[in-house]
Amino acid sequence: MADYLYRLRIKANYEDVTVFSSGPTTDHEAAQVGADLVALASATLLVHELRTAAFIGSAELVKAMDAVLPQNAADSASGMAQRRELHARI
Repeated sequence: MADYLYRLRIKANYEDVTVFSSGPTTDHEAAQVGADLVALASATLLVHELRTAAFIGSAELVKAMDAVLPQNAADSASGMAQRRELHARI
């Protein structure tokens, strides 16, 4: 996915901006790209959270996540809520 994003950037900057305006050719491809972007962002956040937990401790990170999660009710089924459960087990 990171390679795909890099290629989009290079193509848009140096060759053709239609890569963004045309987009994926089918709804399924568009949904897959969206899901891949979510997975990439979530994995990146997890890596940074693990590094932060190494400095402040998992318990402190979980407390901070608990303070933020009620403000983000839409995120309760995925994203930070799932990563919080992972950190709580560590």
